[in-house]
Amino acid sequence: MIEQKLQRELRERFNPDGSLLRKQQLRMLEILLYVDRVCKEHNIRYWLSSGTLLGAVRHGGFIPWDDDLDIEMLREDYDRFIKVFKDNDDFALQTHKNDKYFLLPFAKIRDKHTLIEELGNNETYKYRGIFIDVFCLEESPRFAYVAYGMWLYMLQRLQKRSGGKLVRGILYVGKKLFYGSIVVLKPLLKCMPCKRVHHAYGCGPRWRHRDMEDIMPLGSVEFEGYHFPAPCNCDAYLRRMFGDYSTLPDLERLRVHISNCTFEDPNSSNRPK
Repeated sequence: MIEQKLQRELRERFNPDGSLLRKQQLRMLEILLYVDRVCKEHNIRYWLSSGTLLGAVRHGGFIPWDDDLDIEMLREDYDRFIKVFKDNDDFALQTHKNDKYFLLPFAKIRDKHTLIEELGNNETYKYRGIFIDVFCLEESPRFAYVAYGMWLYMLQRLQKRSGGKLVRGILYVGKKLFYGSIVVLKPLLKCMPCKRVHHAYGCGPRWRHRDMEDIMPLGSVEFEGYHFPAPCNCDAYLRRMFGDYSTLPDLERLRVHISNCTFEDPNSSNRPK
């Protein structure tokens, strides 16, 4: 979509071969390839989403300055994925259930051989390596989706503060109440008319709904030399999220998630903790 000369200039400026960002992107690609194998083995549907899909369509791979990778699944596939994914020597599943101070309502697959300093990240996380985000989509009434998003947002703001036992105690109780109320109220919320698909409760109102006719049946898109599942109508999906996605943003005002990253020394037996 972007002429090759401009693509080369963007790569040279933001993520040239050998740069820290490019190393992070290639490690995320390794995680994605592993997740793809797991999903194919267990017939789990997923697709590239958000900025990752935008990068595939507009750049043929990562957006040159992008430092994260997103995929989405429907609830039934997401629940099966969480059950069948097994941690190994290289990758670990991170959710609010297996990481005490991890608040988010979606999963991350973390690399065990890196250590990142992420903006807004908490040093008490069990896993802190390079990751890809695995988002869950389900039908939900918008008012509940927004309300839960605001609730979790306040907990996240509190988490970013440096605090002692009192703050950690409030976070622990707040997290228990948040997810406990979802378990109790979700059957009732399902009885309400809701035809739109949103991310899981807690992701917040900034995430727009998805139209299933733009996603299913899944198609395919090239990303970094490989083919991965993608919405059947990538154009409609991306226009809903980004508007005119073919236009580059202001390159001087880009938002970065990761501020630093340490890779394991291949000659050392010590891994980042």
